[in-house]
This record gives sequence, C-alpha cells and structure tokens, in this order.
Amino acid sequence: MSKQRSLLQSFGAVMVLDEECRHIQAVSNNLTQLLCMSEQPHQQLTLSDVLGKRLSQRLCKELQGQQRLTGPLAFSRGTTRFQLHAYRTDGSVVVEIEPLSPLGKRRLLGTVNERLMRLAEATQQEELLDYLVTAVQQLTGHDRVSVCHFDTDWHGLIVAETRGKQLPALLGQRFPASDFPLTLRRAYEHHPVRLIEDVDAPSERLVPSDIGVNLRHCFLRAPAPARQRCLRHLGVRGALSMAMQGDTGLWGLLFCHSAAPHPVAPPVRDAVRALVQIATQRLLLLRARQEARYLQRVQESLVLSANARLEPQSPQEIIHQQAETWRLLFRAHGVALWLQGSVYTSGNTPDSPTIGQFVKRLEKAHQHSGPWCTRGVAAEPLTSSLCMPEQCGILAVPLPMNPAQRGWLLFFRPEQVETLYWAMQPATVPQPAVMMAPSAAWREEVVGKSEAWQRVERLAAKDLGEDLTLAISAYEISMLNMHLERERKALADANQRLEQLAHFDPLTQVWNRYRIEQAIDAELAAAKRYGATFALLLFDVDRFKQINDTHGHHIGDDVLVSLARLVESSLRGCDHLGRWGGEEFVVLATHSDMEAAVGLAERLRGLVATLQVEGVEQPITVSIGVAVWQPGDSCKTLMARADAAMYQAKHSGRNRVEVAEESAF
Repeated sequence: MSKQRSLLQSFGAVMVLDEECRHIQAVSNNLTQLLCMSEQPHQQLTLSDVLGKRLSQRLCKELQGQQRLTGPLAFSRGTTRFQLHAYRTDGSVVVEIEPLSPLGKRRLLGTVNERLMRLAEATQQEELLDYLVTAVQQLTGHDRVSVCHFDTDWHGLIVAETRGKQLPALLGQRFPASDFPLTLRRAYEHHPVRLIEDVDAPSERLVPSDIGVNLRHCFLRAPAPARQRCLRHLGVRGALSMAMQGDTGLWGLLFCHSAAPHPVAPPVRDAVRALVQIATQRLLLLRARQEARYLQRVQESLVLSANARLEPQSPQEIIHQQAETWRLLFRAHGVALWLQGSVYTSGNTPDSPTIGQFVKRLEKAHQHSGPWCTRGVAAEPLTSSLCMPEQCGILAVPLPMNPAQRGWLLFFRPEQVETLYWAMQPATVPQPAVMMAPSAAWREEVVGKSEAWQRVERLAAKDLGEDLTLAISAYEISMLNMHLERERKALADANQRLEQLAHFDPLTQVWNRYRIEQAIDAELAAAKRYGATFALLLFDVDRFKQINDTHGHHIGDDVLVSLARLVESSLRGCDHLGRWGGEEFVVLATHSDMEAAVGLAERLRGLVATLQVEGVEQPITVSIGVAVWQPGDSCKTLMARADAAMYQAKHSGRNRVEVAEESAF
C-alpha cells in the first residue's frame, strides 16, 4: 500500500476490523483523542470499548453478507454525537467515524425542501444553476460555490458561480482535461462526494501502518499531493466537491471552496447532495425539452408536405423556398444541394467545381449513412487542399438517391473567433498543467474554427436528409410520369397497373399492407390533430393451415378471395380492408369508438361464419382482435395491441372477438 493511500484527514477517525468484526486490526492515530478516550495501545482496544456493546453487535449484524452499511449509524460518547459508516475491502472492514455537530434537523429539512421545489420549477439552465450555487452556499457557508461543466474533450468550464469577497471569481474560466484524469472521473462516478476540511492540516496515519488495507475508497482519505497543490494555487483551504452525473456519464462537478478551513456536517452534505441530484435531473430534462423543441422546428420545415406530394417541387424550387429557414435552424451562412453533378446553392457557399471536388472525396472517404462534419476546414485532411476561404465548418448529409451515387445536402459555417480564459495553461505535451493566478487567467484566441456541430443538429440534419430524399424522388417520379403520359397512353396504362401492384394485393384485390399502413398513418394524424377516434380489427382464418393441407393451396386461395369480397362488400364507404399478410386481414374502421368497433367485429364474425366455398366442408370462421386508438398510439403500438387481442381470441377458443387492453402512455 502506498504511503499516500494510508494518510487520512483529521476531522474523523478510522478503524480497520477483521472480516467478522471481532477484532480491531488498526486505528487512525487520532481515534482515542477524537472519541475522548484514554490513550492506550490499539492492541488492547476492543470494538465494545469504542462503540459500546449494543452498537458493536448491531454493526456486526447489519454487515453480515453485505459490502457496506445501507446507511450511517449514530452513537454517543459523553456529550458528543458521532456517526459511522462501514464497508468491506481487501478482506477487512473499514469503519469511518465523524462527529455530528448539533443541527436543527427539522429546520434543515424544511430549508432543503423549499430549495428543491425552487429547483424543480426552474425553466432555464442558467436560472437553475444560479439558484443551485446560491442555495448550496447558503447551506454550507463556503466562500465560493461553482459548477464546472465538461466538454467533449473533458476540459472543464465554470458555468455558474456565487462567491463572497475572500476568493476571486472563476466564472467563465476553463480548466484543462489534464486536471480531470480518467482515474479521477471514475472515482467521482463511484464516490460522488469529496470533502477536504483543511488542505494544510496534518494528516493522520493508521497504526500499525503495515496492515495492507487499501483506503482508496475511504471518505476520510487525505487529498493527493497534486490536489493539494491545485487548491493552494487557487487560494483554497477548505473544499467540498460533488459529481453531477448525466445520462451518458459525468456531466460536471459542483465545487465549494473556502479560503479558511471549513467543516461541513454530514447532514449538510446529504442536503447538498440531494440538491445536486435534483438539479442535475432537472438540467437533463430541460436539455431534452430544448432538443425536442429544436427537432420539432426542423420537422416542421421538412419539405415532404401534403402539397409537395400533390405538386412535387424541383430541387431548385426546394432550395429556393426552404434554404433560408434551414440556414437559421442550423446556424449556417450557406446551403448547397449536390445532385447527380448539378449544384443548387443559397447563401455563402464555395463555387460549384469546388463543391463537386469535395463531394467526390466524400464519396470515397465517408461510406456510412450518417452525417459528416468538421469545424476546421483548413486543418481537415479531406478539405485542407480545397479552395474554401470563407468556410470553416461543414455539415454534409448523404442522400441515398440511388445505389450508384448519393446526393449531398451541405451546410457551411463561417469562422467563429472564440476567446477562452483558462485558470491554468493547457499543456501541449503530457505534463502537469501550469496553474495561473485567477486574476491573471491564461487567454487563448481560437481561430480557424466554426461553431461546433451539436449532436442534436446532426440528428436533425439526418432527418432532414431523409425527407429531402423522398421529396426529390417524388419529383423525379412525377417528371417521369408526365413524360410517359406525353409519350403514349399505353405507357400510362402500364403506370396505372404498377400503381395497382403497389397498393393492392394481387390475390384478393384488397389493399396490400403498404397501402393500409398509409391509410392508418393518415388516420393517426387526423386523430392526433382533431381527436377523431378510430379502430383496427385484425383477424385471420381459423385453422387455415388445415384447409391448405387438406384441400390444397388453390382451395385456400379461394377461401381468402371469397372472404375478402364478403367482408369488403359489407363495410361502410369510409372503412377500409387490407391484407396484412398470409391469412391475416385488417379493417380500418374510421369514426368508430369501442362500442361501434366491437359491434362491427361481431357482425363480421357472424357474416364470415355463413360463408361457403366450393370444395370446403368445414365451417369457415375468424378470430378478431379489436384495438381502439388512444392518445400516444402509433401504427406499431396499435397493431401490436390488436395482434395480442387476436391471439387471445384464438387461445380462448377461436371464432370470437377480443378487445385489446389499454396501453399505458
């Protein structure tokens, strides 16, 4: 065990017990003083001497089969209250003991609850973080409370801060990634709270020191030398830090600094941790809502609208009408569409030959379907030799127009000169960072780069590319159809037959799965907008395999054709029948509530039972599952519920109707 790992802070004490919690193997050299016990060799100490018989027995009982205590235990010695934590490591049990300062628990609880409610009501990230640091400072009394957020390179940026006069401001300053190594970030993931009461206080040691237990997970462990140097450079003696865990890892850290030694009682630490957890969850929720609003705005700008289906637009018309909106949404000063050698542009873009060269390189270097982006054109190998003097950032979205060659939607951004203020100078080679005085932060001018392309922007660009591909395809099909119409009527008839094949099942001549799905999607859109309810009836022929096996597939086909004609002729004009696959059919019953849908299903079930097909002697019946649209339903969830109901009808004896269970949205 390294010497540093055996050093402990003096505001608490540590005992190391054997695995059964019967014998004390080592203690920190301040244990007896902290507990106001008479000095005696650790070999003579028993657990009952330190904790009392009842608490010793409770500790042993609660640790049986457990890695750590589920919560702290409290005890008294004289007039002083203490709390202890215990956990297992390296075949031993480590017990950490801290004094409990007298606090008004009810008042603290009320204060925390009030602040939690304020955090939960915040609607902006800046408001949320500003209130968090203020609330934490009021609870702990530290001179400065800051929130440090990590970027994708693990550099830290101070994004919120409150402070008194004792410590200088760090707001807006950055800390290099070398100050947050991977080992430190992983330690915060497992142990989110770290307290240093006095960075200059003498450290305590275990007695005996050669016991061999690792105290790296000990809350009372002394700060590492590098951490001590960092805090001293910042003029800090007391520090409390807490991890802010995001949905994909460590989002940032909350730092509490004091120019003088600063104890923080365990109940206050717990209160601060609750505030940090709620604030982090609220922060992630606000970010998710912001991204959802942005994606919605992009979706509303998509070009494949109802009008575009009726009157497809040319690529040039699309760019002319939509480019300005896209430039605003993607913070770009230029948009270009490359399509089969033609270039359509809007705003500030490179010339057409340069765009053509860039696309040629993209086709070779970027094979997958996701977007490609850079924020440094001059430094990017793919673009450094191209003449793009006014461009620094590019987002390129592939459009899979045909297997031979893709189209490309391109967004261009100008240079965004950025001034960064570092609390310490980032090292250019692997070595400790050079700490700067806060009043003389290291200033860095970042040139030759655009604003970074955010993850949500890349997702939105991919969605936009897919819709643009469909819009251009619709236009090309429209142009082809017009050409065929002008050529001769025979080709128009052939086109009509292709339409029939695309939308109708060749055997039963009812709608195929693709066409009925289109109708369901249209009905879903109407339901979401106007609240017009509708239902799906999913049914198949009972024991259809037996019919095929007994009479042959041609008789089975006759059964499906006869059944489809019978059902379709009995439906209202606003209802639709489609073949879902095999012997399965689906009825889209518009403007139908549960009562109407069940009534229709029972009528169809009875009608099919009267069906007679030449060559088939056994009765022909169907099992029907009914699902009525609910808010939040999609085609997939609605069909899944109808399918489950249909199979319930089969398992319940066939030739019956079952209603789908309500989904929980």
